[in-house]
Amino acid sequence: MNEDVIADLESEVRRLLKFCGLPFELTCLNFHKTERSVRTPRSEQVRRPVNNSGVGQWQKYSSFLEPLKQSLGSELVALSQSDEAFRQAPRLEH
Repeated sequence: MNEDVIADLESEVRRLLKFCGLPFELTCLNFHKTERSVRTPRSEQVRRPVNNSGVGQWQKYSSFLEPLKQSLGSELVALSQSDEAFRQAPRLEH
Protein backbone atom coordinates (compact mmCIF):
# COMPACT_ATOMS: atom_id res chain seq x y z
CA MET A 1 0.00 0.00 0.00
CA ASN A 2 2.86 2.40 0.73
CA GLU A 3 4.08 1.98 -2.83
CA ASP A 4 0.58 2.75 -4.13
CA VAL A 5 0.54 6.03 -2.20
CA ILE A 6 3.96 6.95 -3.53
CA ALA A 7 2.99 6.10 -7.12
CA ASP A 8 -0.31 8.05 -7.10
CA LEU A 9 -0.76 10.14 -3.99
CA GLU A 10 -3.86 11.99 -5.09
CA SER A 11 -5.85 8.90 -6.11
CA GLU A 12 -4.95 7.08 -2.92
CA VAL A 13 -5.79 10.08 -0.71
CA ARG A 14 -9.13 10.48 -2.48
CA ARG A 15 -9.82 6.78 -2.05
CA LEU A 16 -9.00 6.84 1.66
CA LEU A 17 -11.07 9.95 2.30
CA LYS A 18 -14.03 8.49 0.42
CA PHE A 19 -13.78 5.32 2.50
CA CYS A 20 -13.86 7.49 5.65
CA GLY A 21 -16.78 9.55 4.33
CA LEU A 22 -14.70 12.71 4.22
CA PRO A 23 -14.44 15.31 1.47
CA PHE A 24 -11.24 15.75 -0.51
CA GLU A 25 -9.21 18.85 0.32
CA LEU A 26 -6.11 19.94 -1.57
CA THR A 27 -4.33 20.47 1.74
CA CYS A 28 -4.26 16.68 2.11
CA LEU A 29 -1.76 16.61 -0.75
CA ASN A 30 0.18 19.62 0.52
CA PHE A 31 0.51 18.48 4.14
CA HIS A 32 4.25 19.19 4.02
CA LYS A 33 3.58 22.92 3.54
CA THR A 34 1.84 23.35 6.88
CA GLU A 35 3.18 25.94 9.27
CA ARG A 36 1.62 24.22 12.27
CA SER A 37 3.84 22.91 15.01
CA VAL A 38 4.62 19.21 14.62
CA ARG A 39 5.69 17.47 17.80
CA THR A 40 6.98 14.05 16.84
CA PRO A 41 10.48 12.57 16.78
CA ARG A 42 10.24 12.50 12.96
CA SER A 43 8.84 15.99 12.48
CA GLU A 44 11.29 16.68 9.64
CA GLN A 45 9.56 13.97 7.59
CA VAL A 46 6.26 15.83 7.87
CA ARG A 47 7.91 18.81 6.23
CA ARG A 48 8.78 16.83 3.07
CA PRO A 49 6.48 15.65 0.29
CA VAL A 50 5.81 11.93 -0.12
CA ASN A 51 8.80 10.33 -1.81
CA ASN A 52 10.22 6.90 -2.60
CA SER A 53 13.41 7.12 -0.53
CA GLY A 54 12.29 4.37 1.86
CA VAL A 55 10.88 1.91 -0.68
CA GLY A 56 12.44 -1.50 -0.27
CA GLN A 57 14.53 -0.65 2.80
CA TRP A 58 12.82 -3.45 4.74
CA GLN A 59 14.45 -6.03 2.48
CA LYS A 60 17.81 -5.82 4.21
CA TYR A 61 16.05 -7.04 7.37
CA SER A 62 14.11 -9.86 5.74
CA SER A 63 16.26 -12.62 7.27
CA PHE A 64 15.49 -11.24 10.74
CA LEU A 65 11.78 -11.31 9.93
CA GLU A 66 11.76 -15.00 9.02
CA PRO A 67 11.02 -16.26 12.58
CA LEU A 68 8.09 -13.83 12.79
CA LYS A 69 6.80 -14.98 9.41
CA GLN A 70 6.98 -18.58 10.60
CA SER A 71 5.13 -17.73 13.81
CA LEU A 72 2.37 -15.86 11.98
CA GLY A 73 1.93 -18.67 9.46
CA SER A 74 -1.62 -18.72 8.10
CA GLU A 75 -2.42 -15.33 9.64
CA LEU A 76 0.26 -13.74 7.47
CA VAL A 77 -1.10 -15.52 4.39
CA ALA A 78 -4.61 -14.25 5.16
CA LEU A 79 -3.31 -10.72 5.68
CA SER A 80 -1.39 -10.87 2.39
CA GLN A 81 -4.52 -12.01 0.59
CA SER A 82 -6.65 -9.24 2.07
CA ASP A 83 -3.96 -6.70 1.17
CA GLU A 84 -3.94 -8.01 -2.39
CA ALA A 85 -7.75 -7.80 -2.54
CA PHE A 86 -7.52 -4.17 -1.38
CA ARG A 87 -4.95 -3.43 -4.07
CA GLN A 88 -7.24 -4.94 -6.71
CA ALA A 89 -10.27 -2.88 -5.60
CA PRO A 90 -11.52 -0.39 -8.19
CA ARG A 91 -9.65 2.91 -8.23
CA LEU A 92 -11.49 6.20 -8.06
CA GLU A 93 -11.65 8.52 -11.00
CA HIS A 94 -11.04 12.17 -10.20
